[in-house]
Amino acid sequence: MDTPHRPSASACPPVATSTSSAPAAASGKPRPHARCFALLTDFGLDDPYVGQLKGVLHRLAPAVPVIDISHGVPPHRVETAAFFLAASHPHFPAGAIFICVVDPGVGTPRDLVSMESCGQVMLAPDNGLLHLAAEARPDAVLRRLDPARLPDPQSATFHGRDVLAPLAARLAGGESLAAFGDPVLPTDLARPAWAVPRRESDGVHAAVLHVDRFGNVVLNLSLREWDWLAACRLHLPDGTLIDIARAATYADIPAGRTGLVAGSQGYLELAADKASAAERHWLHPGAEVLLEECR
Repeated sequence: MDTPHRPSASACPPVATSTSSAPAAASGKPRPHARCFALLTDFGLDDPYVGQLKGVLHRLAPAVPVIDISHGVPPHRVETAAFFLAASHPHFPAGAIFICVVDPGVGTPRDLVSMESCGQVMLAPDNGLLHLAAEARPDAVLRRLDPARLPDPQSATFHGRDVLAPLAARLAGGESLAAFGDPVLPTDLARPAWAVPRRESDGVHAAVLHVDRFGNVVLNLSLREWDWLAACRLHLPDGTLIDIARAATYADIPAGRTGLVAGSQGYLELAADKASAAERHWLHPGAEVLLEECR
C-alpha cells in the first residue's frame, strides 16, 4: 500500500494553472496540473540522442511540452546530474515529469526508479541520481520499477529513449506509477559516497557536485543543513591547507582569496571573485575536501 503523501506547502512548487483563459471558479472545478516533460542528460548535442528522445516523446505525447534542464552534464557524472535535478525541480510546476538519463550502468542489472512528490514525477536509474531531490522531500513516494511491467527496450544501451520516454508518455496520459513498480524506502536505493557529507571529529568531509562555467565549486552541503558553516580551514585533495571565510556575495571575497558562499542553487560553494576557484585549487566533480575548524 502506498504511503500517503502530505508535504508541507512550502516544500512544493506552485500548482500550475490551466491553459484555459476561463477562471477556475466559473466551472467550479479545480485547475488541472499542467503537464510537461523535463529532460536532464549527459548526452550533449553533437549526437542524435537528444533528438531521438524528444522524437519519441512528441510521437507518443505530442501535446505535452518538452523543457531541457541540461544535456551538458559531464559524461557519467551522476553527482552533477543529482545536483542539477535537486536545484531545478522546485522551479517546475506540479505535473512535471522529469526524465533523467545519466546512466553509466545502462544494460546492467541496475534498476530504474521513480519519485513522486508534490504532483511531480522523476524517472531515473538507481545510481544516486534521485538522492539529493529525495533528501529535500522526505515524504516523497519512491518506487523500484519492475522491468516486466515497463516498455520493452529496443536496445540494451538506450533505456532513456526506449523505456523512460514511453513510460513518461503513458504517465502524462493518466496512467499511475503504481502500475509499474512498488514503493521502497530511501535506504533501499543506491546512495554513493558523494551523496552524504560527514561531520567527524576532524571536521566536515564534503564532495564536489559541480563546477559551473565561472569556476564556482558546488559542494554537497545543502543550505537546509549546513548554512551555519562560516570561516574554515580547507584541506584540498593535494594536501594544501588554506583559510577561507564566509562571504555574502562573490564581490565580498578579497582578491586572491577563496570564500564560502551560499549559492543561488541551494548549496554552499567555494568561489573566488572574478576568478575560477576550481582552476585555482584543481577541483572537479567527485573530488573530496575537508572543512576544519568551522565557526
